[in-house]
Amino acid sequence: MALGVSALPAQGADTVPDPATADSYGSVRNVVPAGQAGSINALELVRVLLGDPLGRVAVDGKNAPKNFADQLEMYDDLAKHRPADITDAVIDKDYKKAGFVPEKVVSTTRPKAGVTIQRDQFGVPYITGKTYEDTMFGAGFAGTQDRMFLMDALRHLGAGRGAEFVGGTEGNIAMDREQLRTSYYTPKEAEDQLQVIADENGAEGQRLLRGADAYIAGINAAQKRMCPLLLPVGADCPAEYLALQKKPTPWTRADLTYVASLVGGIFGKGGGHEFANGIYYDKLVKKFGATKAREIFTSLTQKDDAEAPTTASTSFPYDTDAFDPTKPGVAIPDLDGPTASGTGDDAGSTTSLETLLDALRLGLTGIPAPPKETKPPGSAIDLTSLFRTNGMSNALLVGASKTSTGHPLAVFGPQTGYYNPQLLNEQVLMGPGVMARGVSFAGTNLVVELGHGLDYAWSATSAGSDNVDTVAERLCNADGSKATVKSTSYLKDGECVPMTYNLHKETVIPNITAPTAPKTLKFQVWRTHHGIVQTRTTVGGVPVAIVLERSTYGREAASILGFSRFNDPGFTKDAASFQKAADGIDYTFNWFYADDQDIAYYSSGRLPVRSDETDTDLPRWGDAKYDPSGWLPFSGHVKQINPPSGYLASWNNKPAHGFAAADDNWSDGPVHRSLALSRRVETAIASGDVSRAGLAGIVEDAATEDLRAKELLPELLDVIGDDPATAEARGLLQDWYDDGAHRVDYDRTGSYAHQAAIRIFDTWWQDGDNALAYDFAAGGLGADLAKALPQSLDDHPRAGQGSSWLGSPWYSYIDKDLRTLLGKPVASPYSFGLCGDGSLAACRADLRASLAAAVDRAEQAQGVTSPSALTYDKSIDYIRPTVGGVVGVRPIDWQNRPTFQQVVDYRTHRTR
Repeated sequence: MALGVSALPAQGADTVPDPATADSYGSVRNVVPAGQAGSINALELVRVLLGDPLGRVAVDGKNAPKNFADQLEMYDDLAKHRPADITDAVIDKDYKKAGFVPEKVVSTTRPKAGVTIQRDQFGVPYITGKTYEDTMFGAGFAGTQDRMFLMDALRHLGAGRGAEFVGGTEGNIAMDREQLRTSYYTPKEAEDQLQVIADENGAEGQRLLRGADAYIAGINAAQKRMCPLLLPVGADCPAEYLALQKKPTPWTRADLTYVASLVGGIFGKGGGHEFANGIYYDKLVKKFGATKAREIFTSLTQKDDAEAPTTASTSFPYDTDAFDPTKPGVAIPDLDGPTASGTGDDAGSTTSLETLLDALRLGLTGIPAPPKETKPPGSAIDLTSLFRTNGMSNALLVGASKTSTGHPLAVFGPQTGYYNPQLLNEQVLMGPGVMARGVSFAGTNLVVELGHGLDYAWSATSAGSDNVDTVAERLCNADGSKATVKSTSYLKDGECVPMTYNLHKETVIPNITAPTAPKTLKFQVWRTHHGIVQTRTTVGGVPVAIVLERSTYGREAASILGFSRFNDPGFTKDAASFQKAADGIDYTFNWFYADDQDIAYYSSGRLPVRSDETDTDLPRWGDAKYDPSGWLPFSGHVKQINPPSGYLASWNNKPAHGFAAADDNWSDGPVHRSLALSRRVETAIASGDVSRAGLAGIVEDAATEDLRAKELLPELLDVIGDDPATAEARGLLQDWYDDGAHRVDYDRTGSYAHQAAIRIFDTWWQDGDNALAYDFAAGGLGADLAKALPQSLDDHPRAGQGSSWLGSPWYSYIDKDLRTLLGKPVASPYSFGLCGDGSLAACRADLRASLAAAVDRAEQAQGVTSPSALTYDKSIDYIRPTVGGVVGVRPIDWQNRPTFQQVVDYRTHRTR
């Protein structure tokens, strides 16, 4: 029987919803590789080393501790099934039951009065609190048990101190520089943010602040229990502390801000590439002149392409003005202007004595650095792939009228890259004002960020909406002398004021994973009232500081408000209230909702309402009159409930027509990987009702498709035509396309089907300095401008993090240009020709030569004389989890799939 609204506890009450009743509304299953247990103690490390002493790789069923890698095997198993073979039994095997009542209680702990933590057979903690604060304490305690060292690493990364904590590798130092340029805060600034956000939100904000403090207390209590006296020893103390010769330290409010800054600065933003755009536009002007350059730039950016696949079926105009570099607020950097240092650049050298004193002050010790030719055992702890992560999540929801159950179905999840332990940490929170199960980024799990509540589920994909602008501040000197790019003051409201300067120091010492020489690193940090200074240069000869202005900078913790509303069954009761909850999230995400009746969508973000005198693709002057006038209201955000198509699909594609793409995203054209979902679900809907297993099969089928080949091969082969020199290669490519253009080894034979075609296509697409895109665009843009495009050429599985085919505009350029040459219908046509400079004959000759050269290079590289003899090593594509500790997990076959994935099937609901 459905639970009535009147039976729900009010926010802050002393009662807790009945978990058994919550599980009666329907079924949710999920999977989170590699496993719930993310901490390795000394004894568990010995077990791993006995099985793999050099690589330190833990394999479930062999040398892995319990719950350390068990979900990795479930996750990998799904990719062994052809879509038609994915049944309810397969789902029940490869996704665990995600209810509020444990299937089996393996352990029970009570870390303090009012808090109970039960764990099931997968190690997932079920946290029950007598009060809201008790629940938050339990979240901090259990989260630390599962991710203590990773949480510690993330708070150091957020503070720009990753190298100091895990080792001074080149990658870790570069990551710290990048974090300073994105989200630098002094400890006091970070500490104060929670109070500021709480004060903005009245009683609700103060309640969240109390919850945050209780969460921090839970973290600190767990640390003390796991590592007594906060020494790097103890039966449950993570082995990494002793290996790195570090000691745990207590958490503060500042640490929550630092971890949140990683989420906001990496996953929850879009835009900020106006400087690079300005440089590229200048190059176009230099070659083509201002008029043609403007036309070309407009076409290449694809701000609002009529053919772009969208999630919502209705229009939501935002930033709709046409590209205009002549507006008075535009500040295009000089192409060859002088430059000076910015944030993250070196701030001077240090002496060995200074390094020693800094190390002693911080309590750091270290092993002597070995000779340069000596390599450490295993691999260094290096989380640099975190900063290479793009929005990679997907969502496919089918409405009640199109399913076999007569109720909505959903398969969705976030893709945050593959790490061990996983960045996402699962938990079940049950207490007054909170009833939710799902995942959160480690260190922010005082809320469930993605998961399900009492009788509804939700998920997100990165929207990448434009919440970052580039501002050119006019430099000046306080004494009135002529400014240069080295000046350290700027004009604010007509007054010359100094930029804020901070010296960021960190000391790195050698450890067994990164035996580098000890040193103290010094970085400059420059800021204006708009944000963090990236560099200094000139605009029209005027010295300027180039500043990134992110709408969420200084508000990293504000989105907790929206997440807490997702978790609260007293707030989120239906699709409309879910959209209101999502509006409380400042980060730019696409949010999806499903219950027993509705599917819904809302695209969140603190999005600026920009001045009409500026251009969204180019930097603006720092004068106050060009600043945003406010923030996009709820009514202006993209949203929809139960679309007429009967489904919602998102794979980081365009939210809606009229909603202009962010300045860093030129890939919202006709070819987007979301087509791999929408093509399949439209076919399924047309052929009959969609089942739970059928929907999971659709998403998994899309997970192994090579989007480039699927969308581009028909036109590419059509234009090449009957070319004897490439006949055999074209036949192989055609056969691969006809079979679905997949990169998959269902039977695990050790190689992909159609491996020769895959090798040919990959070599053709990009092979060192050779690339199909460059050959393709040479006639229209010229090779130099094609290579200088400030966008990615590809997003290949070889990156090792699972997600692929996102962010390259070349997929759409090639598709639309070839359709134009072939005389096919084209909406939003380009104003110029790329391939063959608009000549079909010239394009045909260029493509024939390009394919023939690629086949020749592939044959020479493998020493074969026939295209059909070519092979492809599928291990190149393996998902290779980044090691966030001293122990890793095995690589698995590639699949383009969320890291955490839910299968949702609700049948009943509270009284509406």
